Amino acid sequence: MCPGCGIDYLIQRGIPDFTVLATGNSSMDIKQTVGGFGYQWNKSPFGHKEGSLSYSKELFFSRYKISEDELGTMLSGKTVLDPAIGSGRVEHIFGQYPEMIYATDLSDAIYAAKTNLGNKYTLRLFKANIFNLPFKDESFDVIICHATLQHTGDAFTALQNLIAKLKSGGIIFFDVYRKPAPIRDMADEYIRQIVSDMPEGKAWQLLKPLTELGMDLAKLNVKITVRRDIPFLGIKAGEYDIQRFIYYYLLKLFWNDGCDFEDNHLVNFDWYYPKIAKKYTKDEVRQWVSVLQLDIMKYAATEGGIGVIAVKS
Repeated sequence: MCPGCGIDYLIQRGIPDFTVLATGNSSMDIKQTVGGFGYQWNKSPFGHKEGSLSYSKELFFSRYKISEDELGTMLSGKTVLDPAIGSGRVEHIFGQYPEMIYATDLSDAIYAAKTNLGNKYTLRLFKANIFNLPFKDESFDVIICHATLQHTGDAFTALQNLIAKLKSGGIIFFDVYRKPAPIRDMADEYIRQIVSDMPEGKAWQLLKPLTELGMDLAKLNVKITVRRDIPFLGIKAGEYDIQRFIYYYLLKLFWNDGCDFEDNHLVNFDWYYPKIAKKYTKDEVRQWVSVLQLDIMKYAATEGGIGVIAVKS
């Protein structure tokens, strides 16, 4: 029992569980999404071995338009919050810099993070909801909320809650999925409607042919040229590898030659299985920043997402 609030909290596998607190959005879609992440991060070592770790680092630094030296300068000696740690893969990117990392997750991925990270970093783990974090306001120098907001059901409110935990003058990293080209968006959502109602293991198997197709297309090493922009389809003129063209504009068939099949498949499953996986426009994200009175340090909009590093005024 907590002597301050009188509430009983479980400690499971050495991790305090604060999910008995009010949890904000507790819809069946949220429960499905949380369950999917618990499944995938306990199943896959993605981001904890050489190929997928290199990919994770490349994605992180391009998403936030930041260098490793800049990251170290921002985080060195700081108290950092990671409000959705998943399996802990992003800690391999920044974990060596802070004085202390406090990390939470609503899903059972938190237990995978404990196993994967061990004693590598100065880290404290908690099972908790991003809408009801068990920390006082203005507790953290830096918050790194990576690959999370689009799965909360209310990205703006989740971000607003995080800002409250940030000290004045503190830095927040956050990103969201960017709304894709229309055909790609329709195809992706059609597949999501099919697989997200299945048990995780069945969906994992059903999606494997998509990963195989992505692999086979990448092996073709064929280039195509789009002569002119096709604005109503979101297609830009230029030369494309055939696999990347389909990936950007028609259907998510992720493949990266630096990762093995299971890691590539994890990326596709991670995209298609969650019921809650919202996509946003650049204007929406800039509006959040304005309303929350954040000062932008870095802003990057790529095909896959929008990344922001900002300072709390």
